[in-house]
Amino acid sequence: MENPSDRISVPTDRPDKKKKSTASIALATFLMIVGLTLSKGTGFLRENFIMEKFGSGTKLADAFYLGFTIPDLFFQLLVGGSIQAAITPSLARMVESGQQRKGWKSVSTFITLIALIMLGITILGALLSDWFIPLIFFDKNAEVVALAAKASKVLFPQVFFMMLAAFCIGILNAYKKFSSTAFGPTIYNVFVVLAIVVFGGRSENGVVYAALGITVSAGLYFLWQFYMARGELRNYRVSLAIHDEGFKELLHLAVPTMLSASIVQLNTIIISAFTGKFDDGIIQSLNNSKTIWQIPYGIFAVAVGSVMLPSLAAHFAARDYKSARMLFGKSLRNALFLTIPSAGLLFALSYDVVPALFKWSDAYKTEQGQVTSMVLMGYCIAIIAQTFVFIYNQAFYAIGNTKVPLATGALSMVLITLFCSILKALGMLSSTNSAGALWLSLTYSVTSVISALVLYILYRRNKLLAPKNLAPFLVRSAICTAFMLLLVYTMNVLPIHPAGKIASLLWLAVKGMIGFAGYFAAAKALNMKELTVFLDKILGKIRSKRSGRV
Repeated sequence: MENPSDRISVPTDRPDKKKKSTASIALATFLMIVGLTLSKGTGFLRENFIMEKFGSGTKLADAFYLGFTIPDLFFQLLVGGSIQAAITPSLARMVESGQQRKGWKSVSTFITLIALIMLGITILGALLSDWFIPLIFFDKNAEVVALAAKASKVLFPQVFFMMLAAFCIGILNAYKKFSSTAFGPTIYNVFVVLAIVVFGGRSENGVVYAALGITVSAGLYFLWQFYMARGELRNYRVSLAIHDEGFKELLHLAVPTMLSASIVQLNTIIISAFTGKFDDGIIQSLNNSKTIWQIPYGIFAVAVGSVMLPSLAAHFAARDYKSARMLFGKSLRNALFLTIPSAGLLFALSYDVVPALFKWSDAYKTEQGQVTSMVLMGYCIAIIAQTFVFIYNQAFYAIGNTKVPLATGALSMVLITLFCSILKALGMLSSTNSAGALWLSLTYSVTSVISALVLYILYRRNKLLAPKNLAPFLVRSAICTAFMLLLVYTMNVLPIHPAGKIASLLWLAVKGMIGFAGYFAAAKALNMKELTVFLDKILGKIRSKRSGRV
């Protein structure tokens, strides 16, 4: 479960325009970070209410999560990649070159065709869920799978609405109207929480009714994004001009990326398919830990990469390769500067973070929290690796190369299947193995690292676009993280055991703030420019608010 005005301008050597462009990107990134932070916060409310309504470590909770897997797969297959690789960068390039009308003709055909295909899949998915859900999750508990199939039936229409909303977001991002897209996911999550609270309950009907409420929430989400994009959508015309050359180019860009985007969800399905030997609740633990690790990844990496994409595409279209290289390198380092310490903190504090976020009543099982904490530790490496993967994929999309992300995505899927098969044969993927849950997430992290290395090597082949000074940055970040971990582990061994929820949360917050303070202090000592960029964004926003009051 992811703005009015500035248009892309041709890059020039004029300092005032470069400063204005830099300020615009910084503001857009800040807005995206704020929006994604709110989205992740409301997402946590969603996860907690799921636990409250369906129980901790129950068949109902596992069935609810499994119900999303196949609908989400089709969304990623037909929509997620097509927006990143085709619609946003292609439309941005057309606006850049003054060929907006031509671009919209192609985009209109693309949207119409994909919408018709998705409508057909939605109908078939709703009709055939009882057949293919048991086929995919044959190793899971039969009751869980049967209920997941019922939930999928009512969740398939949700995919259609999410697709329409995603197209609106991709179009707005192409026009750099990030303020119009930043807070949509938060609105969606609020409606989802309300649906779970009102319709959810500890019965099969409670799961199905909550899923139906989420579908309605997706419809409302689409209406919101449609309203925000109403100005740009005036250029849209229902069209099936499939012989249009621009449409063919869009399709050529989108198809490989549709496949590569779906691989992310396929990897989730593959991991879920290897959980047959685990106790009830393992699907819930995987989803809860995924929700946690995607906070820093979703807030920092996705925000930076999403803002970078249209600007990088514009630089590449204008053959301004120096600006493209500098923008990419700066974006990658800025994202990593915040995701690296976040990964370190979550690893060191995993057994504190999980109960702090999810244990709000006695209904939460301690054993469930321990399993989730172990899974989270394995995912921490993925926070850093997936930041590399996402930013590099965005860069490949911006230059019109969609085959490389597809190849690396396919490689990750093969590796996850291979590693999980080996671990299962060795008897390491089961509840009887104390590290069984850890191996599931660690497998994902290892394949993410391999994908990141492949993308890095392949992108470096183009010397004009490859970012510079990445190795020194990583060394400095490692030193800062080591200092941060020293502080955190020192606090972990202190004989301080707060009693009560509020005291526990405060103590966790203190450890987190001291950890980040140590990281920033070390970054200051090592003269890391990324710290200055981060502080300028925060302080600049505060100053602008104060001057606005004056």
